[in-house]
Amino acid sequence: MKRILIFLALSITCTIYTNGQNFVFVGEHSFQSTEPFTLQSNSDSDRINDLNIVFAKDGTKGLLVISSKLVSTVRISGKLIIYLNDGTVITCIDKGINDNVDGIATSAYYLTNEELAKMKKSNIHTIRYEIKCAECLSNVLYEGNYSASNKGESEIDYTTVMNKFFNE
Repeated sequence: MKRILIFLALSITCTIYTNGQNFVFVGEHSFQSTEPFTLQSNSDSDRINDLNIVFAKDGTKGLLVISSKLVSTVRISGKLIIYLNDGTVITCIDKGINDNVDGIATSAYYLTNEELAKMKKSNIHTIRYEIKCAECLSNVLYEGNYSASNKGESEIDYTTVMNKFFNE
């Protein structure tokens, strides 16, 4: 009877832990991640949607993965700028981890330990990102710099999310 109870307890624990893990996929890469969150687009254009963000891990390295519904020919690439509530500005360099599947453009940006520490202390205010289209030729409707902010009813305390996820 004792063995059955121990086995049952272990099974339930493993099931809860396994179901609680999230993953984000970018191209041929998969990363353990948080649940997705949404920042509201600051663009007036109907072509530019809200920005979805996920915090992820690549071994011991932190990542910020962003995505948005766009046309299939564009990518979110280039420099990414994160503005925090305390006035700190974090600039992320494009490492070429991006994809566009089913009209969802996705890019992953590595965060240094110093950048993670800053984000654990001050909440995200706005993220500025760049959309590029290598196949658009003269039709550059989507290309440009855009931003999305942590505001309104969907405002999230990302410091709590960061501390919980990166201290596990």
